[in-house]
Amino acid sequence: MTPRAPAAPAGPSVLPTDPRGPGVLELTAPQDVDDLSRFERGIGRRDPLEARGLVRFLTKPAAFLGANWAALLGILTVIGIVPALAGATRTTSDLEQYEDAAFTTTLGHVRRTLRRDAPMSILLLLVPGGIGANALVLPSMAPSTRVFAVGLMLPVVWVMVALLSAYVVAAARDQLADRPTVVLRALALVARRPLSALLTPALVVVLSPVWLLAPLTIACGFSVPPWVVGRVWGDSSAGSSV
Repeated sequence: MTPRAPAAPAGPSVLPTDPRGPGVLELTAPQDVDDLSRFERGIGRRDPLEARGLVRFLTKPAAFLGANWAALLGILTVIGIVPALAGATRTTSDLEQYEDAAFTTTLGHVRRTLRRDAPMSILLLLVPGGIGANALVLPSMAPSTRVFAVGLMLPVVWVMVALLSAYVVAAARDQLADRPTVVLRALALVARRPLSALLTPALVVVLSPVWLLAPLTIACGFSVPPWVVGRVWGDSSAGSSV
């Protein structure tokens, strides 16, 4: 059996690589935590830029306001209606990430997806246009014909609103996908969530005062409805691509 080497004696260690030369002793001892100051232990310190109190409470309302104003700028272009709603959906669905840049995030989404989603904005305008045209024509019809026309048009309008709503949510999830891909994702979303597709048009009608009344429109009329509708469809931030 090979004899074991004797253990090194306990004591101060010799650092041969010490620049002061070999043989110089350097005594090392762990510093007692109790000897550290409160500042060194991280007690009582906080990020000076972190919002607290009332400022923190107002952060999320301010994010809704910022997203709303960015969406308004997109809606004013008419062809930017769907990109604006998708941008507001993207921002409000993940306020923890975008609350400090709600305005720029929503506006950036409109800028990146305007060309892709502009045709869907035109299609969206056809829905209220068709409803208005029917409202003008229906009073001149016979009662029986009027009931038949309303019964025929209501399911069509309902399906169109559901599909456009699903498209907005799908467009909010990905800024880089092309239009056919977003359309297929919207159809898949409707197929996977038929209950959401059934409830969304009724929810749009219930929320109509928010985006029709001028004070509410300016404050949150185009940020709160996308947030509510997006939650009905599910988490629109999942799988999002910048």
